[in-house]
Amino acid sequence: MSFVDQFERKEFKYFVPLVRLADLRERLLAHMDYDPYCKRYEAKSYPVRSIYLDTHGLLFYYEKLESLKVRKKLRLRTYDSANSLTVAFLEIKRKIGNAVYKERAAIPYTEIVNILNGSKVTLIHPEIFTQQTALNRFLYLVNKLNLQPIVLITYEREAFQGIDDPSLRITMDQNVRSHMTDNFDDLLSESDMRTMVDLHFVLEVKFSRQMPLWLRGIVRDFRLRLQSISKYCEGVDVWGVGEGYQKESA
Repeated sequence: MSFVDQFERKEFKYFVPLVRLADLRERLLAHMDYDPYCKRYEAKSYPVRSIYLDTHGLLFYYEKLESLKVRKKLRLRTYDSANSLTVAFLEIKRKIGNAVYKERAAIPYTEIVNILNGSKVTLIHPEIFTQQTALNRFLYLVNKLNLQPIVLITYEREAFQGIDDPSLRITMDQNVRSHMTDNFDDLLSESDMRTMVDLHFVLEVKFSRQMPLWLRGIVRDFRLRLQSISKYCEGVDVWGVGEGYQKESA
């Protein structure tokens, strides 16, 4: 998994029937390759586990539901099983119009207990200035807004990157499921999960400049319809939790 810690891009998202996955994969591999992390796994896919943080009144949840042009979300993410070498990422994802900006800081998995208790959080790459900036901003927002863990989102991801343009990235996320939680210790949990997307997978197209013509052809041929998809909001909705909260002002 890349340790790139700050970037800007555009993201397009689609729900695609699972029965089209093999055909779509074949079309993509004519122009793309599996990303280096996928290649480590025999199945060419890997688990993604994220705990999303929000306020008591679900401020970020409502920012998305109301389609605010400027909004953000914070999450704790990992791609591995827990061991002494596991990396966890603290991520701030902001959306401004059609552009997505992401900052991330890499920390040891064993440090996640310090995010909410006020103890010092140690970076894996403290020498990288943007990592320290992302960590400071993440912890500042946690404290200022009194953010807490809300929901665990888990899925299996196939990830591709462009052969001619490595900044082009496409992911296919299957078996998207969620579990309401108030504890970072649940990051690796698989108990009491509810499936959010049935008989479909989530396709995400991520690029920094423009979508190439060959990819536009694939979107047309597969009749893909651009949709506003939030795994965070759907993960909350599947538990019927969001409707029980009062909207909170910023």
